[in-house]
Amino acid sequence: MTRLIKFLIILLLFPSLISAQIERDSLLYNTRIFSKKDLNNNFDKQLNTYTFSARLRHFYQDSKFFVGLNENFNSTIIRTTDKNIKDEQYLWLFGQYDLSNLLKIGFLLNNNLYSDDRRVAINKASVLNSSLFLKIKPLEKLDITPYGGFTSNDQIGEKDKGLLYGAEAGLDKLALGEFEVSSLLKYQNEDISPRKNTFRYFNVEAQSNIDENFGNTISAYYAQQRKDFYFAADQSTTDEFGILNNIQSRLESNYFLQDRIKFLPVNSPFSFDALAKVVWRDIERNTRFVSIKNPSSSAFDSQIQEFRLEFASTAEYKTDELNMALRFSFAEREEKHNPRKIEGLSNIIFNERETNEFQKNNTSKLAIISFTNFFKLSSKDNLLISLFHRKLVYDTPSNINYDDRDELLSIGRIQYERFFNPFFRAFINIEGSLNKIVYIFSERSSNNNIRRILKLGSGGTFSSGNLTSTNSAEVMANYTVFDYEELNPIYRSYAFRQFVVRDSTTLKISQKFKFFTTGYIKQSEQGDFKWSSFTSKPQRFINEVYLEPKFYFDNKSFVFGIGVRYFNLSTFNVLNGTEKQKISEYKSIGPVSEVAIELTDSLSFRTYGWYEFIESDNNHREMVTFNLKLNYRL
Repeated sequence: MTRLIKFLIILLLFPSLISAQIERDSLLYNTRIFSKKDLNNNFDKQLNTYTFSARLRHFYQDSKFFVGLNENFNSTIIRTTDKNIKDEQYLWLFGQYDLSNLLKIGFLLNNNLYSDDRRVAINKASVLNSSLFLKIKPLEKLDITPYGGFTSNDQIGEKDKGLLYGAEAGLDKLALGEFEVSSLLKYQNEDISPRKNTFRYFNVEAQSNIDENFGNTISAYYAQQRKDFYFAADQSTTDEFGILNNIQSRLESNYFLQDRIKFLPVNSPFSFDALAKVVWRDIERNTRFVSIKNPSSSAFDSQIQEFRLEFASTAEYKTDELNMALRFSFAEREEKHNPRKIEGLSNIIFNERETNEFQKNNTSKLAIISFTNFFKLSSKDNLLISLFHRKLVYDTPSNINYDDRDELLSIGRIQYERFFNPFFRAFINIEGSLNKIVYIFSERSSNNNIRRILKLGSGGTFSSGNLTSTNSAEVMANYTVFDYEELNPIYRSYAFRQFVVRDSTTLKISQKFKFFTTGYIKQSEQGDFKWSSFTSKPQRFINEVYLEPKFYFDNKSFVFGIGVRYFNLSTFNVLNGTEKQKISEYKSIGPVSEVAIELTDSLSFRTYGWYEFIESDNNHREMVTFNLKLNYRL
């Protein structure tokens, strides 16, 4: 009775202490978020893109005082005709003082900066939040944290200031009879007139282990977030309202309800898991100032409503010689789009927008069933069999939307593996898939096609004291056939075949020196195809070669590798089905190096990159690709 009264008091005081997948680290005013010490730097250069990122995490703690710092900085530079620079910075400073085990006070400072020199809708923004908080612990498992402060928000030149206030509450695995309840609540307002940002979050998870064989988990979730942002006003809106930037509000609400049961019999190889889930989502867009002098259908804001119903189950049977799993899932989804009517605008224009939005409405049903079976045939032989089937039904209620279609995908795979001795193992793998797409209406039926893919692969690994080598070869054939290619020459059936050989070998020369090489050869062919006679006429051939041999010096705390990187991509037209005519070639060769240094137990440094001499269609150029990482565990 006492537990029941305690549970009712918690629900009355904090009705949002009920939701799914709870983690204490989800609370913002929490020392766990700031209880790490490290410094990471990364520089990466690929093609014409340069990326730099840095992260610092540090904290200090004694018996009653805690202060923590988290900072992330990211910068991206893209060199094209015009140079583009984008910077992002996120800074968090947290402090807490323990007055007692039941009462704590502190502060949180947060500063976010964003800058992009491109002419995009929002290319500059900054947010500065500073708040004081009071953390109360009325129960051992319950934390309540009210907070308040100030916020300053700068977006595309518009600066708004105001109050920031809210509360957090967390319930951590409170035992109530047969249930163990965890929950999280967040409530926050940002009053930055003329804008307002809000956040509401509530979830709960109630877990019950009825006995040692059976468990049940019920989860619920609610989240609502409103974001107001500026965007450049068009000329008619500027003339009518005398504003430079308009305001648009986006309100997103999410609801979630789930029940999951697990049946795990003791001393039994059988287990069963089932889940049922209901999800709702609403998205509303509202523009503050709308001109009716030059009305158009785009002047109307929209609302999106989504509903999903999901079910999934898994049955497993595990023994020393057999591991079998059967999985099934079904999901039904409905999405609706509606315009928001604006007083003073023509009904004719509204009806036009309503028709356009109605055209986006859709429903879908997705069913998936899969089967996996792993046999341990003997101490040396393993067999894996897997089957997968998926069906999608996609419908649109609009008479002018012809995207209605059915899709089927089936995949089957068999892999046999044998350990011949302690040094060598080999495998053979065969896989086939069938994918069929059927559009219901004749307006899109020219896209109807069947895709058949067959793969056959084999390989092995040899490992001795000084030599380890992994090799594999695979052939793949893709036959895509369109149903009505005779009526529409744009869609033509084709065959795509590919052969790949891969190798990765390591040779240990001495205690500190080794040789490593990796590479592949890939040949691809594509051409017209006729399924009725199973004949093809190759049109295009691609030959691709990659090789990267390297010598390594490994002295535990210092690793240095140097070698050569080679890549060649040749493209050919195939004349008369047999004769190849080269139309392009891309060739790259150059030195590659890698350095990894453990300077101390806490400080590590790594670089990897290569310098390319590129030859492409009689053009010669040089390019550097480089990556650098510096990690310091404080």
